[in-house]
Amino acid sequence: MRITDLQYYLALTDNHNFSQVSQQFHVSQPTVSLAIQRLEKEVGAQLAIRSSHHNIVSLTHAGQVFAQHAQAILEQYNLALTEIGRIDEQSLLLGLPPIIQISYFPEIAGRLSNQALEHLKTVEVGAHKAIQLLQDGKLDASFLGYLEAINQNDFQVLQFDQRPFEIVVANDHPLATRPTISFKELADQNFILLKGSFIHKQAFEQLAQANHLQPNILFSSSEPYAILNLVSQNRGIGFMVSSKNIQHPDVKFIPLSDPEQPQLKVGFVYRKSPILTTEQNTIFNEILAAIHTPML
Repeated sequence: MRITDLQYYLALTDNHNFSQVSQQFHVSQPTVSLAIQRLEKEVGAQLAIRSSHHNIVSLTHAGQVFAQHAQAILEQYNLALTEIGRIDEQSLLLGLPPIIQISYFPEIAGRLSNQALEHLKTVEVGAHKAIQLLQDGKLDASFLGYLEAINQNDFQVLQFDQRPFEIVVANDHPLATRPTISFKELADQNFILLKGSFIHKQAFEQLAQANHLQPNILFSSSEPYAILNLVSQNRGIGFMVSSKNIQHPDVKFIPLSDPEQPQLKVGFVYRKSPILTTEQNTIFNEILAAIHTPML
């Protein structure tokens, strides 16, 4: 079975047109037709039905079934090429979302050897992008912040912390004396939010929808300390996960009292049965040991 035949076939399942497939791959239409015929001979079933009108193609039931498996075969083939291309790699490629880089990684890095740190390459990436890069073999592992459970069919997920989201106000804000507060009470407040953090946005929107609110977002910033500075000036209130590494002397974090509220789960994620070099495996095991030690 030829990889190019699978590529032609999957392209055909997308656009249902021999002419477009031939143009996409810069080959003749007979080349594409022969590829489909080879596949049909190899699997022993008709995969596509060719219409007499404008080269339009529809898939048989067997063709639909085969398309799913062909996609998986190509994904594994591309993954193998990526991993083989990195076979002499001594560094471990680690996904690191910004909020985890600030809140957790300094403590984790402090538990790693100098050799591990020297050969650790971090990639600043959000949760969704990290999952895609892991699937493509372009990351060896990643730290992730997430709200909902991650599909563990392809990944091993080691959750090592969970924290609630909190409201941030200036020390002299009228709400600063409150020990807790419900999200519904914040309907008239201006919010200053983290920009580029899908997890914070998702949690914020969940609370807003649950309370039937349309909060006013005054400003967004990708820098947590910029948010804390603006909050300290009473320009608005913040919404983020509290952390000993994200502090400001002039603001207060207030827990939410909502009975049902999203929780930030923090985990270490990697593909099941990863194939690592000796050097990569050493770093990988140091990270596992670091996250299995309770966080301070």
